[in-house]
Amino acid sequence: MKKQMSKEDKMRFDSLCNQIIEIACGNFMFRQDSPGRSDPFDTISLLLNMMSEEIEDSCFNPQQLMEHPELYFVIFLDKEYHISAYTPNTPQILQWDKEYRGRPVSEILSNISVKMLKEELRLNRDKNYRRLLFVDFVIKNIKFYRAFCTVQKMIGSDAHISYVMNVFRFKNKEREGGKRRTTARSSNSEKKESTATKSLVKQVRLYILRNLHKELPSLKELGLIHRTNKTKLKEEFKKMYGITIPRFHMQKRLEKGALLIRTTEIPISIISQKCGFKDHSHFSRKFRLQYGKTPSQYRIENSFSSS
Repeated sequence: MKKQMSKEDKMRFDSLCNQIIEIACGNFMFRQDSPGRSDPFDTISLLLNMMSEEIEDSCFNPQQLMEHPELYFVIFLDKEYHISAYTPNTPQILQWDKEYRGRPVSEILSNISVKMLKEELRLNRDKNYRRLLFVDFVIKNIKFYRAFCTVQKMIGSDAHISYVMNVFRFKNKEREGGKRRTTARSSNSEKKESTATKSLVKQVRLYILRNLHKELPSLKELGLIHRTNKTKLKEEFKKMYGITIPRFHMQKRLEKGALLIRTTEIPISIISQKCGFKDHSHFSRKFRLQYGKTPSQYRIENSFSSS
């Protein structure tokens, strides 16, 4: 007689299925937290996390193949997101000309970066996995200094330190070995610019895939989030993927919807919400345009139970 799966194991199984669906939809940022049980579910979770990490690094972070991060400076925040402490080199790097202890973090970060920081803490809370974020520090003359960082909640530490921002910079391995190249600089500069543009477009693609449950920001706002302009973003994305950003966003939302309809028993009204559609009829209309049938018809013809 087969052993019936417990309620907790069923939840873990569903969570693994959800991660596989996210990977199939092109979202390689999804991670599972390990409960440390060393059972088959834990093993599969670890392997899926590793696979996502490898795919993301090899396909979407080409610049990191040549560079590796080193800790640059650290900023500590209290529970109200005020600066409580920082490493000695921080003021010099960020060109501070006054004391920032006790000041809100919004005084040193762009508005978008503050929102991103708080959203990351809200979503991940006490999770072990830390995603590398890019944030924009405000420096003199209202310029921005872009850096990569991780942010996490501090546990069991000083009451005045609730969060820590570890800020990194990337150093080129070849430079560390002293192999500096002085020839063909203009050619290298063009290649770097091309690589940077491709990396930017891929980051925008990942941003869209991670946010299929939300409405697409305007191209202007999307450009601001990724520190580029609307025109360049629109042209480079179309050149690289052969499709406009709004069309890509809609296509991927519907693909995610179709995958959920085929492989789960989730009500179609809930699936439409998971794919970022506030109106169920809007989802059905767009779905029919892409797949030639209504979501209900598609489920009947393609569900596993009907095969």
